[in-house]
Amino acid sequence: MLGETKLLKSSRMSPLFQNLRNFLHERQTETEGILPDRKRILTQFSESILESFEKRSKATILFVCTQNSRRSQISQIFGAAIPQFLGVPGIKAFSGGTEISTFHPNAITALETIGFRIENEGPPRNPKYSIRWADGTPALIAFSKKFSDPPNPHRDFIVIMVCSTADEACPYVAGAEARISLPFEDPKSSDDTSEVASKYLETCERIARELLFTFQLVKNKI
Repeated sequence: MLGETKLLKSSRMSPLFQNLRNFLHERQTETEGILPDRKRILTQFSESILESFEKRSKATILFVCTQNSRRSQISQIFGAAIPQFLGVPGIKAFSGGTEISTFHPNAITALETIGFRIENEGPPRNPKYSIRWADGTPALIAFSKKFSDPPNPHRDFIVIMVCSTADEACPYVAGAEARISLPFEDPKSSDDTSEVASKYLETCERIARELLFTFQLVKNKI
């Protein structure tokens, strides 16, 4: 137990929207099916979060993929919503890419289907989206950016590489105190096919499942 860590464990967190809560409850029932090798990586992730809590009573996580278009955006959004769902305070989630593109509409559609409320705030090119998962919780502003661009952190953060291409292209991330390779399959291959909805949903399910496993490990030790 992190008895000396000044985490606001008793702070009130607004409940997530019902459909999103239902989705996450279902994913919780699936975490035992995560493969052992993957669980070892997720356990390492949780230990990095706990180490950050020990040092500064909070943890900052930066999810990185190539274009900051699909997997890293989905990871950031779940990385912000799941701690609130579990009642784990002190987590801040960010995302970025090795290049800039746009937050892909198929990823947005999948997240809306799950229960997030998303609004396009403009401009036309690489628009910013406000993402909400609970009443009374400030919106997360999502848009495609490089991992080194504002508002992303520049020191004392954990970097999670969610695609192997970005992991190989970016062997060093300045300011990161821990780096973990956690690649997810890219749903991009399903774009413009009849499988697009199911593939993006599968990506959301897997990312949510693994982040639930990670943050539950954290919760068990704080």
